[in-house]
Amino acid sequence: MEGIFKGMVASTDPASVRTASRVGAVGGSFSYFSKEGTSYVTSDGEYIFTGNLFKVKGTEVENTTDEFISKGMRSYIEKLDTITYKAPDEKYVIGVFTDITCGFCQKLHSDLQSYLDKGITIKFIAYPRAGMNSMIARNMASVWCADDKPAALTRAMKGDGLPEKQPTKACMDSIQRQFNAGNIFKLSGTPSGLSLKGEPMVFAGLRDPDQILNSLKTANQKK
Repeated sequence: MEGIFKGMVASTDPASVRTASRVGAVGGSFSYFSKEGTSYVTSDGEYIFTGNLFKVKGTEVENTTDEFISKGMRSYIEKLDTITYKAPDEKYVIGVFTDITCGFCQKLHSDLQSYLDKGITIKFIAYPRAGMNSMIARNMASVWCADDKPAALTRAMKGDGLPEKQPTKACMDSIQRQFNAGNIFKLSGTPSGLSLKGEPMVFAGLRDPDQILNSLKTANQKK
């Protein structure tokens, strides 16, 4: 049945097959995600719906779509050229969509050492909010083209300038892939992110180190 499902999706939305990182069964239906969002198809192929799917466990209501996106996005993000700041005593890994002109992203970056000190490794994913045809996208590509990417990103976030080297097509393509990932993730703004290790956890907006750490701990205590 899964092969039939993939064929059906390919015939109606070829891009979803190219961009989806996972196709799995949820409650007897198949689920996949694409730039259009997360969709569910009944096993007989008769019904399709897009949006959040909630699971009721006694008095608790769980958003299974967040979990699906978090798990599915992981393999997608692993293929991207992220800029990583590794915690010395790594306990958790998160991916954060960022924009060098975003004030809250700059605030997160200024507190970066506090996240690392709490054992949280951060992989930054480029998401130029003005789109791929903007100067911001080119500026971010120049950061991702730098010989020392973490240092270049830190300077850009501080407003201390950009690398002089012009971005290559390969670097622009890298930013495009990361931008596509953000569109699949359905960003409501930057910074936003998800856990890349352990149990699924997603967040939107600026979260201080303690908030992120507590959310990660809570997610990993559920299972």
